[in-house]
Amino acid sequence: MPLRFWKKDKPEKGKPEKEAEEPKEKPKAPPAAKPAPAEKPSKAEEKPAPPAAPPKPGEVDVFVTEAHAGLVDLGLTVAPTKAVFAKRVAAYPGGDAAFVADYRSAPYKAVTRILADWLGFRVPETFELDAVLKEVNPRLSSFKLALAAKDLTWLDQELNLRKVRLILGDQEKVVRFKDARDFLKGVNEILASRKLAFVELETWADDFAFLLVRDPRWDKLKNPELVVIKADQTATGGECGECGAPVGKYWSDCLKCGAVFG
Repeated sequence: MPLRFWKKDKPEKGKPEKEAEEPKEKPKAPPAAKPAPAEKPSKAEEKPAPPAAPPKPGEVDVFVTEAHAGLVDLGLTVAPTKAVFAKRVAAYPGGDAAFVADYRSAPYKAVTRILADWLGFRVPETFELDAVLKEVNPRLSSFKLALAAKDLTWLDQELNLRKVRLILGDQEKVVRFKDARDFLKGVNEILASRKLAFVELETWADDFAFLLVRDPRWDKLKNPELVVIKADQTATGGECGECGAPVGKYWSDCLKCGAVFG
């Protein structure tokens, strides 16, 4: 049976408790006040997590070689970029030791994170279209392409729904979007004939991350053990418990209904 991923429900606002009924007879003396419960220490007062154990001699090089070779095999980079990838690992939050620790426990998270900040770009939940185009066009320029956007219009501000006319060469397309995922999906439709696509990388957060890929190797990209890519072609890990749509392993939300998984 396929796995089902269930939406992480937000806690419901509790109804106000019914007021206690007044006693028929007034007590002779008010009850003694209970001592205030001891306050729990805040998160800031809790002891920080111990630092990651230093990697064993040569372990960083082994993991860098292994991860980079995997990215090359997936068609997400080329062999000569290994030295640049190694520098990105050295700049990983927490350093080499943190990368090694994360790579041991969840390689897909460590590598996807590096890829998003290295070759990809991030888009916040609330964004301006011009800011996204400043990320999109330098990447398209490698293929001698440039994307223009005209007639940006709000359709529903409460739903954050907008529409825009995209122009790529002699092609035009009107795209409606409420988030970066919707917008880049429209961009991909106009790029389809050129075998280019902005694939979405999982961030496990409220922001989005995208990577421009030429002729994506979906047969390999659907394996999420090194890089987690969110697309219809990689939705092979189960189904959404809310709408029943296929979802991928390690995804944090559903592409179809937006349900957030616990």
